[in-house]
Amino acid sequence: MATVGERIKERRDELDWTQDDLATKANISKSFLSDLENGKRNVGADKLLDIARALSLSLDYLMTGKDAKKKATREPEKEVQIPKALAEFAGDEGISFRQAIALLEMQNQIIAHRSSTKKGHLDKVDWQKFYEAVKEFL
Repeated sequence: MATVGERIKERRDELDWTQDDLATKANISKSFLSDLENGKRNVGADKLLDIARALSLSLDYLMTGKDAKKKATREPEKEVQIPKALAEFAGDEGISFRQAIALLEMQNQIIAHRSSTKKGHLDKVDWQKFYEAVKEFL
């Protein structure tokens, strides 16, 4: 089972972020992040929340590796891949993980109804513009 630090590093790598990038976005020191990723330090709830927000992940996932809501309702787990552009937008704007997933699902619904658009273009979406257009529904 992966540790909190390993899950942080895995997500940071998915986003192609350096430790400096994440440390800046989460308002923590690079040395603290390095120690955390290498299992040399523990993290408090307040800093973990900052890290989760920067990475657009839930606290449940960072702490346990699973989403507690899905476990409680016994829904089958499915992995959601958040495009890098959406993750960066969500981190910059302070949008919650659930809101980022909702944006992605809305965008996927639009794409599903357009035969000429392909799902592979989600990193080219202007997430700021899309968010402004749909935020009242989130």
